[in-house]
Amino acid sequence: MANYTTTTITPKYHDAMVDWQKKNFPELAILEKYWEDHFKGQPPFELVAKVGDLQSDTVMVGQYTGRKRFERAKEMVGNAFFSARDIIRAQASTELGSIQQHTLTLDKAISDRGKFAVLRIMAEELRHAYQMFWVLDQDQTWKKPGLGDVANQTIEELLSMELGSHVLDAFNIDFNDFLDNVTYATVIDLVGKYQLEMQQVFSYAPMARSMGPMLLEESFHLGSGRALLKDIGEMASRGEGDYSVEDMQRALNLWFPRGLEMFGNEKGGETAVTFGFKDKTNGTAQNEYIEEVRGVVRNVNIAMVQERIAGISRQDAHAVIDEIEKSGDPSRGVKPEDIISLPDVKFFRKRGMDEFVFMPYDVRGDLLTEGGTQLSPDGYLRYLATVLPEKFIGSREYDKYVDQMREHYSDK
Repeated sequence: MANYTTTTITPKYHDAMVDWQKKNFPELAILEKYWEDHFKGQPPFELVAKVGDLQSDTVMVGQYTGRKRFERAKEMVGNAFFSARDIIRAQASTELGSIQQHTLTLDKAISDRGKFAVLRIMAEELRHAYQMFWVLDQDQTWKKPGLGDVANQTIEELLSMELGSHVLDAFNIDFNDFLDNVTYATVIDLVGKYQLEMQQVFSYAPMARSMGPMLLEESFHLGSGRALLKDIGEMASRGEGDYSVEDMQRALNLWFPRGLEMFGNEKGGETAVTFGFKDKTNGTAQNEYIEEVRGVVRNVNIAMVQERIAGISRQDAHAVIDEIEKSGDPSRGVKPEDIISLPDVKFFRKRGMDEFVFMPYDVRGDLLTEGGTQLSPDGYLRYLATVLPEKFIGSREYDKYVDQMREHYSDK
């Protein structure tokens, strides 16, 4: 386990964060009251910054490899200063946005276990945002001539963000049911794990010292999402619960593309490596993520097959899934629609490589056509309505996608 010390940020911002919590996450009081009932033996939640150990005192990758890590922001010159600020800002925005999303459907939890798991996730995301505030607040050199106090400006901006104004698209989507909470914890929080792992090498030492403690907490988020998704899948396979296998598939179709986009353009990321902020380019990290999500989907499918075929072993369940995926036909009474599948990386993309952004690819990665011609934007929207959650269609973020797609095609 990583060693760390705890500290707080200046009273001005600590109090501002508490005020933000009372407005956006009043349910924290419920978690604190019943913490011991659900997380016996776990240290109770505290709104503090956790300052961990560095893997190395020196920069580990990039153009500054071997030199002592930067302790003060002013040591980062040129674009590195603002790139570091942007990464810290984006990280804090994801934490605050996810709290605003989770609270929308918290009362629709499938169980008390599920509800308190999400409450704990929200509390730890609050602490992670607080941690990013510490990264900015503890260093008085986040200033630039003519721009003033960059840290102060960034913190104030973050505290004012509402759903719809966060940095990354995944954190502006309104949740409509608890399946969103669970799929999000499974798919989107997993991207967070990759970002935190990569940022352990961060050449700005305060950021690097934040990653270990955050990673320890992130593991609970991932484990909870996967366990709850498996529960939902098993219930769906028995014809129980609030969600069908099709509901699960549609939720995955919504969240997976946004998770892919959190890595940035597949061909980018070299600058972050050069500055020593991350140790992998976007495409490398994204490919590893895709394979891990594929494994999560496989484990859920195994559980669902075992519900449908009494007494079947995991090995034989694997074989059933392999046969369905290979042939597209039923196997031992299990139909393709009885399991879920990962949509293709080209499906429903609004950011990334030009060759598939806003292009009408279906969930299998096939370019949709009509009469030998690429499907029109209107035709693609009709297709999306058949594979995305019904409640997402017509939402703020869906309408934003429609406007951006139409603008994209009008510019051609």
